Amino acid sequence: MAFESSKSYYSIGEVSRISGIPAYLLRYWEDYFSELVPARDTRGNRRYTNRDIAMVLNIKELVYEKGYKLNKASQMVKSGKADDAGADHKTSEILKLQKQLSREQKQSEITGERRKMLLLEIKDEIEEILELMG
Repeated sequence: MAFESSKSYYSIGEVSRISGIPAYLLRYWEDYFSELVPARDTRGNRRYTNRDIAMVLNIKELVYEKGYKLNKASQMVKSGKADDAGADHKTSEILKLQKQLSREQKQSEITGERRKMLLLEIKDEIEEILELMG
């Protein structure tokens, strides 16, 4: 696969945000699709690779966009008929979603810092008022 990233492994939460699939559904798909088997770390947490993410996006496309039932989608994945030509499209989609996630995280950090500064200003003003009141 042509996908390159600075990260080798992703948590189930990160994969959920990247793919738009809830974590509980990802866990269910692991039971249903034998090809989707993320590694586990020493604590038992899932460690999804770029290949696993591409598989999730492929399953999502089969089920949500093309309308296949899980049985048929599972058969297609097992037989390898699940649109291998779309792998580059999925790679670009993963990269785009990762960039979007990164931007959202940075924006969240900036917003959090602004809130913190505002609260500190309010705190200082309240302390001044309390001091004046005696």
